[in-house]
Amino acid sequence: MYQDLDDDIEVIALFERNKLKPCRFRWRGKVYKVTRITGDWASDVGQSKLRYFAVVDSSSNFFQLCYDERLTSWKVAKVWVE
Repeated sequence: MYQDLDDDIEVIALFERNKLKPCRFRWRGKVYKVTRITGDWASDVGQSKLRYFAVVDSSSNFFQLCYDERLTSWKVAKVWVE
């Protein structure tokens, strides 16, 4: 099941073919390499546009990352826990 979070993270991302693509992120002192993006979507919340990315890291962990365009900040929104 997914656990909801709202943790700030640092992200290295690329713009590839006019799309934002997270490549690595640092969360709780550990660096995670994104090996696959399984989905992406956007949502308007008030004056902010939030961009979400469902990603898998090199250890097959699942995360949902969120980029806030207005604040130019990233968060881990959800993580898969068993």
